[in-house]
Amino acid sequence: MRVMDRGGRRAYEPFASACVHGELPSCSVSCPLNLDVRDILRQVQAGNFTAAYNTYRVKAVFPEIVSRICDEPCRAGCVRRELDESVSLRLLERACVEFARVKTVPSYNLPPKTKRIAVIGAGLSGLTCAVKLAAKSYPVTVYEKSGRLGGRMWDLLSPEIFLPAIRSQIDAGNCTVCFETEITSLRDVDHDVVVVATGEGGETFGLLEEMNLLSYGTTRPGAFVIGNLLGTTPVEDIAQGRIAASSVEKYLKVGAMDGMPETFRQTSCAFQMDLSKVKSSTAVVPRDGESYEQEEASAEAGRCLLCDCTVCSDGCELFGSFRKMPKQMVSDAVASLNTKRSAGMVRAMSSCNLCGLCGKICPQGIDMGRFFQDFRVFKHEDGLLPPAFHQFFMSDLRHANEEAYLARTAPDHARADRVFFPGCQLAASDPRHVVLTYHHLLERLPDLGLILGCCGAPAEWAAETALRDEIVERLTAEWERFGRPEFVFACSTCRLQFERYMPEIRGVSLYALLLEVGLPDLATSEVREACVFDPCSSRHDGSAQQSVRRIAEKTGIALTELPWSGEKAQCCGWGGHMAVANPKLAITIGRNRSSAHTLPYITYCANCQEVFSRRGKDSRHVLDIVLGLDKTRYRSPSLGQRRVNRMAAKRTVLKDEWSLDVADEEEVRLEAGPVIIPDELLLRMYDDRILEEDVYRTIEHCETTGSAVYDPSRDVFVGHLRIGVITYWVEYAKSGRGYVLRSVYSHRMEIVER
Repeated sequence: MRVMDRGGRRAYEPFASACVHGELPSCSVSCPLNLDVRDILRQVQAGNFTAAYNTYRVKAVFPEIVSRICDEPCRAGCVRRELDESVSLRLLERACVEFARVKTVPSYNLPPKTKRIAVIGAGLSGLTCAVKLAAKSYPVTVYEKSGRLGGRMWDLLSPEIFLPAIRSQIDAGNCTVCFETEITSLRDVDHDVVVVATGEGGETFGLLEEMNLLSYGTTRPGAFVIGNLLGTTPVEDIAQGRIAASSVEKYLKVGAMDGMPETFRQTSCAFQMDLSKVKSSTAVVPRDGESYEQEEASAEAGRCLLCDCTVCSDGCELFGSFRKMPKQMVSDAVASLNTKRSAGMVRAMSSCNLCGLCGKICPQGIDMGRFFQDFRVFKHEDGLLPPAFHQFFMSDLRHANEEAYLARTAPDHARADRVFFPGCQLAASDPRHVVLTYHHLLERLPDLGLILGCCGAPAEWAAETALRDEIVERLTAEWERFGRPEFVFACSTCRLQFERYMPEIRGVSLYALLLEVGLPDLATSEVREACVFDPCSSRHDGSAQQSVRRIAEKTGIALTELPWSGEKAQCCGWGGHMAVANPKLAITIGRNRSSAHTLPYITYCANCQEVFSRRGKDSRHVLDIVLGLDKTRYRSPSLGQRRVNRMAAKRTVLKDEWSLDVADEEEVRLEAGPVIIPDELLLRMYDDRILEEDVYRTIEHCETTGSAVYDPSRDVFVGHLRIGVITYWVEYAKSGRGYVLRSVYSHRMEIVER
């Protein structure tokens, strides 16, 4: 089911608008000004007080005043108070003011406006509204019945502090102040907009009834009311003045009095912080007891957790890799849908393994994998999804569903009550997993059929929906031919694929079935303690998760849960074709998963096992334990060996269970002799998804066409061959026994010879 339409219009509904990353933290929503505390303290942590001051000034308007009169409601909202002590934000605000090197009032050099604005009252609320509008080049006149600026500031602060702060802002804009001018009727004010800020007990002009307390607009067009007339604190005066300035501007542009919702005060936090892993720390006390030194300010700011919703990036490295969170990713992706210049976005979308973890853990339920899958489909339809990202995996799928494919009912049975479907990777990793498991089950379930093949997940990941549908149709036909049996899945990805596209087919986990029919005689495992590593697709397969744990415990293994397991299982970096689209990210993920715990791993996904084995992680597939397989000398198979393994599983099971001899597949050899590939090159070829067969074909082409170039300085031949969309380059030497590969690499390029 798609989550976005072709034009991308629906994309913003469930994704961009729902993501709460970047929303205000609890301290900011406790502040009347909704200060961007996170950005301010991030700058202070880095010792950049000027940048912090500039951010602070955006909403504080008069930083020198606010930093002294604020009653710190943010302390009640600071999440640290649940752990130790709230961050001392007012002292940090004062540090920003004191240590900022540049405090020039910004000038925007905008063209002058013609609409005239009158502000009645020169207290903080009126002055804030006035200077914000004057900065936009509106002509503003402030009417003050007394002879001085600041209103109740005279009762709270020394004029040496607040007057210069006010004057610097007024002088910077197109603002006129008329002192000792009392307005008794709005008819006396010849302006397009009037803002009433007359203070406590001041004249209301009959405007308070049914006024909008979000925009501060009244029922009289062009008239707004703010400030202590409504019962405010001094800081709330500034907040209302700033909001009203935006409401005024909207009225002047479109005639509406309902204001700008994005400027309204936010009073609730959209996310919660997990403090379980936060270490306690006490607040920094100023040496002089009154104000911080720079180092003290940075230290206290360091206690701030910079609260934000990072649930998805905590579970998946993709977001950190591209330094973008869901909202930005969706916006960029939708913007690139109708353009061919989207290579960077295509790579980002192709770097997801589509495991669905983000959707499981996101408080808003945002599953970016579904969005990325839709994006791939659209780009594939446009011919802009690079085939190079998927060529190897499509070739591997075809091998599993052609040469290595097998679908048979049990010996002497025309129909089946159950069918064992191990998937395409289990036999590739170790054919004994399939051969011995099927033999064991067949002894207990004589009518158990067998299908060796691929479920179509690689086609899904490559956005090859037509091929996926062909595979679905074929498997459905086999199911009908077998008599509509229950499928036995060794692979959770296969089970998930069936549930999505063949929901009418019943399924059961292999590991649950093994517990049901009985395990082989189990020896005590040499592994005494381990962690079960759940494959990411098993988050939908609780039966497999619990069954594997029960099997491990039956062999005497004491289990420790990984931080991410069960429904929150993380991907190993193999799926979704990430390894080609973004090999650096795949390596990072594999390293992180391997190092998540020092104990050995037990897994039940062949791909996970391959990732761990190649990283040197002590790990075992649960079938190694069930079948008593000795893996002390196990080596992760090369890509070519994986295909040989598949064929071996097919050949062996046909011979052992059906007494059918199948001719061995001849190894690919060159006429002049075999190709020797050193082990270190085989390892690199695996990472680069280069098959041994690709090397053999390239060298054979070079030798038969004579197209290789000889480099006498290194005594090697250099040549290339394009196979599909990939060009392979080889460097090889000749020996009496054939050829020795020295180097190999590939890229998506066509060599045009003239």
